[in-house]
Amino acid sequence: MSKKFTLSLDAHGVFGVLATLTLAGQPARRFTLQEASIVAKAIEAVALGASVERLIYMSPIASDEDFDAHASAEGLTISCAGFPALLLVWREAAALADRLRAAAGK
Repeated sequence: MSKKFTLSLDAHGVFGVLATLTLAGQPARRFTLQEASIVAKAIEAVALGASVERLIYMSPIASDEDFDAHASAEGLTISCAGFPALLLVWREAAALADRLRAAAGK
């Protein structure tokens, strides 16, 4: 597992199970399982070249922080206002997509 991120499943009183993504040096983002699946698919599509998009953005309903990532030749840079940006090289981005997809059960 990458030391740049962790993903855990946590119970929420309203939304049920949430996938909590913590990135090194940034605050946590909490995704519903459907949101986790959508972000996983977006990362995979960009990584495989199946999408020409360079930006992956989501404002998760149960999170105080947005998921804002820009794709480049090096990988996926995830930004959060007021915190250092974090580059996940494509191998790490693929691992993140795998973890999000597994959390979503898809």
